Amino acid sequence: MTDTDKQSTIFISYAWGEKFEKKEWVRQHIVAHLQYTHEIFWDRDSIAIGESMEQKIAQALNKRPLLVLCLCDWDYLDAAQRNGSGLYRELQFLKRIADEPQVRIVPLILDDCADRLPEPLEGRVYLNLEPLQRNGLDLSTTLIGVVNGLSQAQIKTSINAQMKKADLVRRTRIYLEHQPIVLWGNAITHEVTVCRPDQSSYPLLAPQWMWESEMWNYMLGDETSTFCPTEGRWHWDYFSPSRGMQALGTAVLSTFFPNLVGEDIQYDLSRGGAVLAINFFSTVYITEPFRFDKDDIITFLINHPEGYAVLEKLIGETYSETTNA
Repeated sequence: MTDTDKQSTIFISYAWGEKFEKKEWVRQHIVAHLQYTHEIFWDRDSIAIGESMEQKIAQALNKRPLLVLCLCDWDYLDAAQRNGSGLYRELQFLKRIADEPQVRIVPLILDDCADRLPEPLEGRVYLNLEPLQRNGLDLSTTLIGVVNGLSQAQIKTSINAQMKKADLVRRTRIYLEHQPIVLWGNAITHEVTVCRPDQSSYPLLAPQWMWESEMWNYMLGDETSTFCPTEGRWHWDYFSPSRGMQALGTAVLSTFFPNLVGEDIQYDLSRGGAVLAINFFSTVYITEPFRFDKDDIITFLINHPEGYAVLEKLIGETYSETTNA
């Protein structure tokens, strides 16, 4: 794609300061995701040594359509008030084009400074990135939404979803800290061993509820070279996620949530086991060993719609049990 094929110009307005790494992080996400479809103007990359900064900035701001992303923090507000600073002069350019067609100026709030924005940012609908940054969350999805012109409601929904996901991950990690087990799959015998921090270990067996479940009891007594749950032997292979692999996933998930055995939660454990079969156990060759720990529970459930819903239910039930206890 040539420059003439690109959709629009994105101009990044910022101020140098002690927190520059914050702005650099935003810039990297914008450039990395949008440089092939948009022309990005960021003075550190777009102005060569010896060129006139004011001339290059003026040229960039004269392009249409134009989206100006202003990285607003205390450094930005300070520089905006200093007559003669580079940002002060940049804002003078922006004032002249602020109300022109095909020009959009979006303040991105990085500090608690939304009520002190300078002209021509004052009074414009801004995007508060503080919650995302404070929680170490990815900004790229939100910024791409801004670039693509999503509504305030759509952006807010996206941010809320990210925050909700981050909270689920946080609560899951807190719970799993009390389940620091590691499962090892032997590539030769297909025995799966549960190892605890005190170096004790035992074979992975199906929990009692699986034996009592019509969904699983009919198959748990089967015996093949790679599948015999009564002896802790389970099947996995780089193939479609079979019922045997789903049973393995369910037994593994139940091991990390040993207190959840009620009939109302068994369906969710089985759903989660199926997701683990899809995302993990069907990606390991039959001749390969595997290692599975608490981090894998999050990794292989959280980004799958079904897995996300299951993890929400399991963690909700776990915290509910703790509260009731």
